Amino acid sequence: MSTFSTVDKDTGIISSFLTLLTQTKAYRNEKPVRVDGRSLSIPATVAVARYGVNPEVDNSAEAKDRVYRSRQVLDDAVLGKKSIYGVTTGVGGSADTRSEDVIALGVSILQQIQCGILSIDGEGDSLPISHNSAATQMPESWVRGALMIRMNSMIRGHSGVRWDVLEKFSLMLNANILPLVSLRGSISASGDLTPLSYLAGAAAGNPYIRVNYGPPGTRSIMTSKDALAMAGIEPLVFQAKEPISVVNGTSFSAAVAALAVYEAAHLSLLALTCTALTVEVLHGARGSFAPFIHAIARPHPGQVEAAHFISSLLEDSKFAKNEDSEVRLNEDPGILRQDRYAMRTSPQYLGPQLEDIHAAVKAIDLECNASSDNPLIEAETQTIHLGGNFQAMAVTNAMEKTRLALDHIGKLAFAQSSEILNPHINKGLPPSLAATDPSLNYHAKGLDVVMAAYVTELGYLANPAGTHSQAAEMHNESVNSMALLSARATVSSLEVLAMLISSHLYILCQALDLRAMQHDFLTGINGVVDSGEAISCPFSVQLTSAFKLKTSDVLDLSSLVNRVFRDSYHSTVTMDLKEQMQVVTSSCIPVIVKFFATNPSLHYQPTLSDIMAVTNAFATRGIDLMSQLRDQYLTGLKGRAPASLYLGRTCHIYQFIRVELGVPMHGEENLKRFGNAPYANTKTIGHHVSVIYKAIMDGKMHEVITSMIGEWVP
Repeated sequence: MSTFSTVDKDTGIISSFLTLLTQTKAYRNEKPVRVDGRSLSIPATVAVARYGVNPEVDNSAEAKDRVYRSRQVLDDAVLGKKSIYGVTTGVGGSADTRSEDVIALGVSILQQIQCGILSIDGEGDSLPISHNSAATQMPESWVRGALMIRMNSMIRGHSGVRWDVLEKFSLMLNANILPLVSLRGSISASGDLTPLSYLAGAAAGNPYIRVNYGPPGTRSIMTSKDALAMAGIEPLVFQAKEPISVVNGTSFSAAVAALAVYEAAHLSLLALTCTALTVEVLHGARGSFAPFIHAIARPHPGQVEAAHFISSLLEDSKFAKNEDSEVRLNEDPGILRQDRYAMRTSPQYLGPQLEDIHAAVKAIDLECNASSDNPLIEAETQTIHLGGNFQAMAVTNAMEKTRLALDHIGKLAFAQSSEILNPHINKGLPPSLAATDPSLNYHAKGLDVVMAAYVTELGYLANPAGTHSQAAEMHNESVNSMALLSARATVSSLEVLAMLISSHLYILCQALDLRAMQHDFLTGINGVVDSGEAISCPFSVQLTSAFKLKTSDVLDLSSLVNRVFRDSYHSTVTMDLKEQMQVVTSSCIPVIVKFFATNPSLHYQPTLSDIMAVTNAFATRGIDLMSQLRDQYLTGLKGRAPASLYLGRTCHIYQFIRVELGVPMHGEENLKRFGNAPYANTKTIGHHVSVIYKAIMDGKMHEVITSMIGEWVP
């Protein structure tokens, strides 16, 4: 038999995604983040940008020597009155101008690019069309990330800055002095000029550059001059080339991209987990993830790992079908022979997305340790190179493929949820996952609609940004990467996909509870027939007392009634309970009639009235049992995570949502028909989905994912 032995779980894609999560946790738990020009990583960027970790600048003699020698090459060139781009010449299409006043030229460069739009405080005559700051201003996490990456680029000794520039940036970051940076205005082709100019302006103490300053929770906006003074930091006086060394780079694009691919990796792992949960909810076949299909027949690495991981999550699941054995033609009439695409082809669909996100992670990791300005200085040969490392197309391509991958992940999640919510194809789940009578419970119908909106928006956001670039700056910047725009769009896609997956997880948990409740119901009605204990079975008790049958005959008849009852129950889930039980038990009448008609030797032949009396008793029993189970499940008497017993390793995320996040099974208020105060104690469905969304976005869900993968990766 084929196995997944060809998968190297230590160096594979999923393992690398796990490393992103575990390293971030390590940095948050006091593992030092070093700014040395070589070892900066995406997890380190996330820790500094989002979790307030302060990095340590490499103060070694080697690092300082690199920076010093680079600066010495530049100083010698300036003293020699060399024509140096951006130092003694103009910039861009104006590089045909010359000046020996290198200090004034640097200030002039900053002056012309500090032109971004930021909201100005003050009351207006009308309500704003959007949130003022969000419409014009970057989040602080982006600014922290960019500030560190810029330091990491300059410490490589290719930019010609003094050590003082690095020290000032480090002091600003550690004091959490973060300039207000305009959200828009970068074409990411001579670097992120305008955004980075606000870092330079803040370091210089420009009184018209505003900053956020103060401890978390009490931060206020003030001038950079005032903030530096309050923090005891002397404003930076830029020397030759230093302004252009700060602004001519990809640091904002790289920072936002690093935050984006980190979350993209997280969401891709959630998508794999949701797929495994979907297989359990829909009683799907583990055979779809067989090693032969993936590791032997079509061994794309992402596909193989996706199949292996999903299969491992389904180990010991009582809901997923563990065998997919062949049957004869007359043994499964009317049954779909294989699972639908959203389950069966999920490894083939998700695998390429894993590969693309993994490629993006590697590209952005490299970009965080790159020298992206111009000119670049090679101290060893005393050469000043004119190039274009600021052209951030590597970041753009990484973001475009990531965003497209997020769209595909969202499409699969939506297809899975749509199948779960459709009572005609979900193998017996009630419409809209109503835990009570569906005539007064339309529980997940609204979620079906909003998820359609989410997946549509994902498709819109998946469009490329780089293809829309325009020639700029006297046609000097004739091709532009638009990397920052692409990274911003990717962050928007992440937020929308997180909303979609939050809704999907909410639906999955509800469906799992319904499956558990159905299992208890069918077991309570007729499940013990399978064990041969006929006297313990309600069907058997009724049949024995009504028809005076032998035990062997009761077992035969009970088995027939059992099968018809189950099939009819699953096909009538759109009905309210009383009507459903009447229809289901009535469907058993022909089976009972046929049984006695084909067994004329039985000493007792019941009348139709006798048979109807039995089926009516079945109906009463079914109504009472389901009513009891609904009350137990919806009021918590069955526990907060009653489906755990039936799940594989997916139980980790199910229990996290049900127990730690406190998101309950829906339907208690419907069971009580909303009472006298229908809104008094009822949180909205949206509130519960929002709780899941918050856990995804603030990182709490990372722990659950790492625990599941940690069991899989040796």
